[in-house]
Amino acid sequence: MDFISNQEPQNREMLRKIGIEDVQELFQAIPKNLRLQRPSHDDGISEYEGVQLMESLAAKNAFTHFDNYLGGGSYEHHVPALVAAICGKSEFLTAYTPYQPEASQGMLQIIFEFQSAICALTGLDASNASLYDGASACAEAVLMALRYQRERNKIIIMRSLHPHYRAVVEQYLASHAVELVEVPFLSDGRIDQKALMSALDEKTAAVIVSYPNFLGVIDDIKEVSSQAKKCGAFTIVSANPLAYGLYASAKELGADIAVGDCQPLGLPMQYGGPYAGYLACRQELIRQMPGRIVGETRDTQGRRGFVLTLQAREQHIRREKATSNICTNQALAALASLIAMLWYGKQGIPKLALTNYQRAAYLKFQLQKIPGITSLGDSTCFNEFAMRFSRPIPEVQSFFREQGIEPGLDLERFYPDLKNCLLIAVTETKSKDQLDKYIQAAKQL
Repeated sequence: MDFISNQEPQNREMLRKIGIEDVQELFQAIPKNLRLQRPSHDDGISEYEGVQLMESLAAKNAFTHFDNYLGGGSYEHHVPALVAAICGKSEFLTAYTPYQPEASQGMLQIIFEFQSAICALTGLDASNASLYDGASACAEAVLMALRYQRERNKIIIMRSLHPHYRAVVEQYLASHAVELVEVPFLSDGRIDQKALMSALDEKTAAVIVSYPNFLGVIDDIKEVSSQAKKCGAFTIVSANPLAYGLYASAKELGADIAVGDCQPLGLPMQYGGPYAGYLACRQELIRQMPGRIVGETRDTQGRRGFVLTLQAREQHIRREKATSNICTNQALAALASLIAMLWYGKQGIPKLALTNYQRAAYLKFQLQKIPGITSLGDSTCFNEFAMRFSRPIPEVQSFFREQGIEPGLDLERFYPDLKNCLLIAVTETKSKDQLDKYIQAAKQL
């Protein structure tokens, strides 16, 4: 952001307003021996010389560049330059959070378009203005299901759901009289359908599944939702939104609520956040939805307009009766995701998703040919997959890093029974040359 310093007349006016004559009076409490002397006119260097000095110092920094194959919820995608150009405009890039009546028509329209885009991706009827991230969206969806079915107090969660999401759901439910049942996954990463069937009963409020799951596997969500529906339970699908470009939508899967993180669309990894969570649901659940929703209307002159709607006043002033403690949204991050979705469009998102799938499938297929490296199974994956190595993962990581490659995520950190396994993520940012470099390094292990 550009900085333009105040001129002397502006400085004098500010000093006059606060009733002092000199800036130094502001620092009277600091001993004189601790104050820096004010530079003279011939002291220091010019702006141009300063820039040159900083560039010369920055050039001394050295760091190793790695081809990144880490995933597990935060993915390296190309972010179109248009995203930063629009998000950086002063009407959007602000520390102030637009709350209720003071939200401009422009901001309201952006949120409305974001909601519309999420509905188009998921196929569901309604979406909110976004949540803090995918984990909080998942936990809020659980509370929605419990509120709608107050006579039920059981939630079934898949062990293959993102471990961070599971932890947040557990934290949300810690003070509720709710039974949380975890369903394991099979050796190939798929849901254990038999365990799920035995866990489902008339007390179940919702089943939470991921799409793809944390191991990259595309489960048979239709079968899960069908079984859940038979006992009157909701199906909550936590999905990478980009997967909807290639596979069935949440509606086609039979989901009642769809949640996830918008990070794969227009948001860089940026040290884990800020991101934007999305939440969409069927029409009959809309009044249980947390946060806020923007609706479209017409003013007295028939002009199109946007207003905040379906947000109870308790969100702000009677919190103990509120639907949720989330009363705002990740406006800037949601805008970035919206821009990316509009940039790629109806044709571009499926192409992008297919590119991710094909490049991941190519790497997985080639790695399976190498002695000492095996796949967990032949399940369909999207843009990441798990591989088991014959050598300990710390040794594997050390060797790959010597080749300039960050090979993947150590799954034993999250699942102690998955020893010597790496979760490898591949996106459109990896060229065939980079994938072949990974394959050649794996052959030398």
